[in-house]
Amino acid sequence: MRITPLLLIAMLSVGVPQPAGTDMPQTHRAVMQQAHPEPTAQGARDCWARYAVAGGQPQGGTLEEVAFRVPCPETLTSGFIRNLQGALGARGYDAGDVTGQPDAATRAAIRAFQRADGFDSPVLTLQTAERLGLVPMRLSQN
Repeated sequence: MRITPLLLIAMLSVGVPQPAGTDMPQTHRAVMQQAHPEPTAQGARDCWARYAVAGGQPQGGTLEEVAFRVPCPETLTSGFIRNLQGALGARGYDAGDVTGQPDAATRAAIRAFQRADGFDSPVLTLQTAERLGLVPMRLSQN
C-alpha cells in the first residue's frame, strides 16, 4: 500500500522593499504536506524540513519551496545511515561504501531514488525511509 501525501499550495506576496541592485523574488510559493493529527507514541515527535526546488533559483519572480516530514535527527545514527546505504544499494542505487557516514554518494543515491518517485531532493523524506523499511510506517486511521 502506497501512502501519498496531500499537498497544499500557498502563494504569499512579499511586500518588503528590495535592496537596490538585487534580483530577489517578489513572490514566494510554498508547497507543504498536510499534517494529519494521529496518536503517536509517547515522546515521539514529527520533524520537518524545507527544500527549495529548481536549485533555489526564482522562476519568474517566484521561489518555490517544499516542506516535508523527515526522520528526526536523533534517528540518524551511523547504524541508520549504514542501513540506508545498504537498502539503497540493494535496490540498485549506488550509495557508495557502507560506512555509516552521510556522504555525497549517499545523498546522490537518495536523490535518485526519490526522483524516480517524483520528488527531486537529496534530503531523505520520512516517506522514503518508510518505503525502504528503515522506520515503521504510520497508517492513518480514517
